[in-house]
Amino acid sequence: MLSYIAIAILGISALAGLYWKRGAYFGIMAGSAYFAWSGFNPLDQMSYFILIACIVWILVSIYSISYDKHYGKWLASSLALMIMGMMAILQSTNYLLLITGWETMSIPAYVIVGMNKKDSGPAFTFMMFSEFSTILIVAGAAYAFFSTGTIDFSLSASYGPLLLISLGALIKMGMTPFMISEWLPIAHGNAPANASAALSATMTLMGVYVIMKMILLSPDVIWIGYLFLAIGSISILFASIYAYISENMKMLAGFSTIENNAAILSAMGLYLVASEPVLRQFIFMTIIIFAMAHSISKTGLFFSIGNSPGEYFGESDHPTSYTQRVGTMLTTMSLSGLFPTLGGLATWMLLEAFFMEAYSGGAPGMSAIVIGSVIALGEGMATGSMMKILAFGNLFRRGLGRKQEPNQAIISGIGMLLIFLFAISIFIVSGLFISGIPGVLVFNGFMITSRFGAADFGLISPDYVLMLITVFSLLAYAVFRKPRLREVPVWNGGSVEVDSYTSYAYSNNIRLMLRRVLRTKAGAFGSAVTVIDVFWLIMNDIGKGYRAVSKFITLRIMNSSISWYMIYMIAAFMVIMIIAVEF
Repeated sequence: MLSYIAIAILGISALAGLYWKRGAYFGIMAGSAYFAWSGFNPLDQMSYFILIACIVWILVSIYSISYDKHYGKWLASSLALMIMGMMAILQSTNYLLLITGWETMSIPAYVIVGMNKKDSGPAFTFMMFSEFSTILIVAGAAYAFFSTGTIDFSLSASYGPLLLISLGALIKMGMTPFMISEWLPIAHGNAPANASAALSATMTLMGVYVIMKMILLSPDVIWIGYLFLAIGSISILFASIYAYISENMKMLAGFSTIENNAAILSAMGLYLVASEPVLRQFIFMTIIIFAMAHSISKTGLFFSIGNSPGEYFGESDHPTSYTQRVGTMLTTMSLSGLFPTLGGLATWMLLEAFFMEAYSGGAPGMSAIVIGSVIALGEGMATGSMMKILAFGNLFRRGLGRKQEPNQAIISGIGMLLIFLFAISIFIVSGLFISGIPGVLVFNGFMITSRFGAADFGLISPDYVLMLITVFSLLAYAVFRKPRLREVPVWNGGSVEVDSYTSYAYSNNIRLMLRRVLRTKAGAFGSAVTVIDVFWLIMNDIGKGYRAVSKFITLRIMNSSISWYMIYMIAAFMVIMIIAVEF
């Protein structure tokens, strides 16, 4: 019951935010810290989701104190209510509280996305998908009640609740087919930077948490695991491509969120498919590490984008401090799956899990090879998109900003936090996968091993890697110092030659190579200028078809005709009787 005190603190903070915005953010910090203290248990792996979310909420609150100067009183209050809903989800012990938290999380988020009065479309799009998500979760909860006889979370002999609730959570995570319609990048990109960080880092985390909770309460159903693998691999591939070609930095970060969530979904699918107990435990730890790396890294990325004068790459040519540059570099390295950040460890663990499952042979082994290859390809594309942020955002701009803003220090602090978490990851990973090789000075307790059964498969020592990277980086700097710049002729990736190399030219090679998939439209002189989202067109066609069916039912059947109403009631009564007899 102590954890519910944190929910009360957030409710009070929401009221305080109407009159004192800073008070609301201090309340969010206090409530999040208390929630982590009362709800996190290192021996309970599911409670790591509480720790991850609280870290992000505290960072968002600190950033918001100096960021929230140009927004009205509703931003702080709405953010507090949204976080309160997520706390309810993480604290829920029954389906009723889960649904309540899900809606409490979604409605304030709709208000936040709708704060951009110039365009109300993203807010309505967000709410439409959110309500669709809620409908599926309510249906899954009802199914669970009929199959178990209680609204409390309990083991179920049916896979129906897992399937329905997972589909609802996948919508919130922006997965296929709803990912390709761009609703998540559009909605999250339309929100203020502090709210975008909370949406992308923790609202999607709630989807991961709910799916994992349902997996633990449901029987192992291999075909659902294959379904997760298929959805995850498609989402990884297209999200990484769309991130690479995006010219809007917030949209790029939104697609990066989808790509990371798809990787986590693939890991959950592998958890259901794998049969070896030790491998399943390793996959569970992989999900936690990946979720932590993504949530914290994405928070830093949105903070960095929020410090830019505009959302598009062409608008972000202002000089920034070394502090922000270093922070941005480290967060993008983590999102690229590179050492020595926590994202590097997460990517290594994910690929190791698929490599190990490949040894099982048969359909699971073949699936692991294919999905693992797609994940590796997606990670490569993700590295390219993050490099785009660095090259055309704020890292490699000439000159430095003289004014040191408080939020720039936060961005740098997040980057350092990712290195720190990488260094202490040996204390996060289960002791089953911790060992050492004293013969090469990797002492016991300082090495993480990927294990398939009783045998070790692969190994890595985070502290050893961090030490080697530091030493060789310092040696390289001592020998070569700062590299001298050299100018080369400009080539803009197949578009019309201009005086400078642009972000558009950087990703134009993908637009041209994948023009049949992306439906690239060519402009003057054969230069590619626009990309059509074919999945968005499909979603529009589905929407138009649904509207046509609804109109037909409204005009032909539900048209105040007593005869049709009697037929409708009789049919509904028969369906209810059949369900009642069945259960």
